[in-house]
Amino acid sequence: MKIRFLEVPTLNIRNGNVVTSERWRLFLQSFGHDVAISSGLCDERCDLLVVFNAYKNRQAVRAARKNRTARRIVICLTGTDLYRDLQKDPGAQDVLHLADQLVVLQPMGIWALPRTVRNKTMVIFQSAVAPKIEASREEETFDVCCIAHLRTVKDPLLAARAARLLPPDSRVRVLHVGKALSTEYERAAAREVKENSRFAWLGELTGDRTAEVLLGSRLLVMSSLLEGGANVVSEAVVSGIPVIGTDIPCMRGLLGNDYPGLFPVGDARRLAGLLRRAEEDGRYYHELVACCQRESYKFAPERERESLKILVERMFAGELSVVSGGAALMSQELSGNHFMEKFGGRVV
Repeated sequence: MKIRFLEVPTLNIRNGNVVTSERWRLFLQSFGHDVAISSGLCDERCDLLVVFNAYKNRQAVRAARKNRTARRIVICLTGTDLYRDLQKDPGAQDVLHLADQLVVLQPMGIWALPRTVRNKTMVIFQSAVAPKIEASREEETFDVCCIAHLRTVKDPLLAARAARLLPPDSRVRVLHVGKALSTEYERAAAREVKENSRFAWLGELTGDRTAEVLLGSRLLVMSSLLEGGANVVSEAVVSGIPVIGTDIPCMRGLLGNDYPGLFPVGDARRLAGLLRRAEEDGRYYHELVACCQRESYKFAPERERESLKILVERMFAGELSVVSGGAALMSQELSGNHFMEKFGGRVV
């Protein structure tokens, strides 16, 4: 089939949506489908339109439905969709009803959607593969990394501020990988480097160099105000690097409702406490490692690949091979109804 991905222009910035769409494209091409990627309004006809970011592409979705340029429409919802834009602008929620299928990247995302569309929502975890490179760890420091472009929604300098609160004997050093997406953040990061001996801003790095920083760290800190799925968490978990993150639905959906490495959004003091505890308390650190290992099955590439296969089959039931056996069971597990019941609610 002809499948078209609709993305939001990113000015050559590799963000989570770009990484996810590239991975999905490869999976779908492995099934024999013709996949093209575009941005903005397009009159080109296709069998399946896959949209990343409902809110920013809402006009394109409306046009595709009105002009019937796509036989089926799937929308993959981002963190800003779920927890900001569609909440602030309820009038834009019509795009959810125009889609044939919705996708969220962690089960707690279902709770942010209107009840009327939860039954057509599917959960697809973002997969990752542990990097096949060697990285050494500094023994004199307890390195923790942050991997995110510097923009407000990531609260990117929170870990640096938390490091300032640590006692003089702490060995914690914060390594931040990511490009400043504004002049203000570029100046703020440069000022932080100058004033904070525990902070190093490494800027935007290649994939291999970023992997080296991750594998050379004791922890990943994820300080976002909101997230839809967080590729970097998947990458850290499959690489054996435990995570300390903000207590937001995404983190609970990825790492479990009882994950012990969460702190309130924006709370530098609580983050500093968890960093100190991980540095000093070996039992706590290994508890974080064990909890992440327990959830690592979610991020297996074969699981994501099978989920996408089920997604396409669900869209064209009767036109393609019928889902059966284990795939049918997995399809049920991925459904919005299943996750709502599992996490304490029912879809009526």
